[in-house]
Amino acid sequence: MAYASPPGYRTGGERRPGSLTGSAYREIRRRVLHLELVPGARFTEKAVAEELGVSKTPVHEALALLAEDGLVEVIPRSGYRVSRVTLRSTRELFDLHCVLEQAAAAAVARRAPAIRPALARAGAWVPGPAPVAGPNAWLDRYTRLHLTIADLAGNRHLRRVLGGVLYAHHRLLRLCATADVWDLRPLAGDDAPLLAALGAGDEIGARVAVAARLTGCRERVLAALLSDDAVLDANVAGSPGWG
Repeated sequence: MAYASPPGYRTGGERRPGSLTGSAYREIRRRVLHLELVPGARFTEKAVAEELGVSKTPVHEALALLAEDGLVEVIPRSGYRVSRVTLRSTRELFDLHCVLEQAAAAAVARRAPAIRPALARAGAWVPGPAPVAGPNAWLDRYTRLHLTIADLAGNRHLRRVLGGVLYAHHRLLRLCATADVWDLRPLAGDDAPLLAALGAGDEIGARVAVAARLTGCRERVLAALLSDDAVLDANVAGSPGWG
């Protein structure tokens, strides 16, 4: 699944939906989010272009957009690397995520009457313990919920920055989930208080709910990545991706 953003939300290559650049962008992003390209994996434009069956130009443009999103890094005169995951970067990501999503949630709470139908149209979330078929479907729904909240905030600059953070958060949750974890909710935290606050138009409650969920999620994720100062800058990775 390419993890398309909700209507009105565009980041990176999604601004070019019908182009080769947009297609390359979405496919490379999918591989990064699904850990088919693991954190720290190095690759070249040529290898990606050959794998996708396109020229180097759209791949170059797609990788530039993914670098803007923070999912890949340019290595001068060497190629590219999937952005590494370290304990330090994880802490910093959560700090930024909390600031941005609190601002988005507060803005959305001020527009409470539009929330429920908008979330329903996006198919992002259903309050309550609705069954979800496995971790991939749950994580997709979870990410779409928060992309929708970012979209409903009504600030295009906030949407763009928070969108990149949400995809990085998505990758972290997938990285921390082992093969036998079929319910990611204990790791990610409960969104019910946030949805309740948004529906009630409770701006303060929405901020508190975001902070509580992300604080708990950060601690669980850091524990999963081994919270030891000695390895704050160690990369967390699996097997190599493209050569």
